[in-house]
Amino acid sequence: MAKKLKTLFTNLLTKWLEDFLIFMGLGFIIYTTYLLNIVAGNYLMGFVFLLFGLILAKK
Repeated sequence: MAKKLKTLFTNLLTKWLEDFLIFMGLGFIIYTTYLLNIVAGNYLMGFVFLLFGLILAKK
């Protein structure tokens, strides 16, 4: 039973996390695009989230 719960939580967490990071990356990029004061750090953070999400999704 514990093994099934562990695999369930592991699969749920990793799949949720990769989708969350991809959407957060895209969200930061889109949000920064429409701001008047564009900051390069926001683009960098968005691309980092997007990159980590894509790396997790690839596994």
